[in-house]
Amino acid sequence: MELFDRVLSINDLDAVIDLLSFELERPVIVESADYTLLAYNSHYIHHFDDANQQTIFTKKWTLPIYERFIEAGIVNKLKTYERPFTVLAMPEIGLNTRIVVSAKHEERVMGYVWIQEMEKPLSASDVNFLYEISFHIGRLIYDIQKSKLKQEEKEDQFYQNIFNNLYKHSSDLDWGAKEFGVVLPDYFAVAAVELPQQDEQLLYDLKQVAQTSLQLEDKLHHVLIKDDTLLIVHGGKKADSPIETLAREVIQRIRDYAKDKGACILSGVGGVYRDSINMLTSAAQAREVIQAIKLTHRPVPLYYKDLHVCRYLQAIADKNKELGYESEDLKKIRQLDPNDKKELLKTLELYLLHNCKIKPTAAALFVHPNTVNYRINQINEALQLDMTDVMQKFQLLLDLMTRGKD
Repeated sequence: MELFDRVLSINDLDAVIDLLSFELERPVIVESADYTLLAYNSHYIHHFDDANQQTIFTKKWTLPIYERFIEAGIVNKLKTYERPFTVLAMPEIGLNTRIVVSAKHEERVMGYVWIQEMEKPLSASDVNFLYEISFHIGRLIYDIQKSKLKQEEKEDQFYQNIFNNLYKHSSDLDWGAKEFGVVLPDYFAVAAVELPQQDEQLLYDLKQVAQTSLQLEDKLHHVLIKDDTLLIVHGGKKADSPIETLAREVIQRIRDYAKDKGACILSGVGGVYRDSINMLTSAAQAREVIQAIKLTHRPVPLYYKDLHVCRYLQAIADKNKELGYESEDLKKIRQLDPNDKKELLKTLELYLLHNCKIKPTAAALFVHPNTVNYRINQINEALQLDMTDVMQKFQLLLDLMTRGKD
């Protein structure tokens, strides 16, 4: 019987991998789509490289392997390449050269098959054989994952219920968690991520990046898409768990992935809470950070707790619009600004934010202090500002921060 037919006749993943490793005389590893180890074997045990050994020991990718693969574009290739491809050696993570192919079932990537290269590389016919059997392996992984997928769907429905505000009291939410078989974190914070331009596929890919990042951290979590927004529940067992730090790290990985795709993200992190009924509140706070980013032209803090006056900017902007208010001071400054570059407006805002100090303002603008001094003198001559009047400075700063994007 041909090897291809022999593989197809076997419906046990471990047995398939044992056969492949024996016939190809090299290590074979199969992982699920979330990079969890499912099966492995080697014709000779000493052939496993350090990266293989780490994966076998931890039962999934280690964080250094994941970060190096992200950096090298391997993760993106795993999700997008149809045919097997070569991953060159990466000595810094103990990885020898290998061939990898995605294992699909009904067009869905279920996992990955890794064949470590030895002194004699795989032939073109071997690589083609690997591609042909990858679909059988994909079906076997699907069979293994069926019950897990059902539970993931139930968990997703539970969190959708939370963010649809179906649970009005803590007791209702706790009952829902038991009904859906979901373990809730003791403490949590919700992060929100949006794309400036709608892109369903990219948003789904960012969801996968977030899930993988959190699975590598072994944290209680859930990631879902709600109203074109990626919501990420970061959980922990202790009040002092570095939940906010974890959220920042996950968002940075999402930002890096989006940047590789030529895109940017808007993101925010809500407060840390213990009572799960506050999950909706934390999500709303995370979205408030994003709203502050959209309203103002300047960077805002990632965490809602650090927004300070920025959390009221939308309400102030709405009130100004309702009353038809427009700052006369800003009108005068715009008339002074040559070619409508907004340099004076930016300078004045940063000057106020830096407590009316020239050197820090110049550093923030990447200009010489004399340039800042010249611009501020221009503004003072036009407006006759009293920089000892706290209320005048505060009103001017609010007008600058709610003027919208330049």
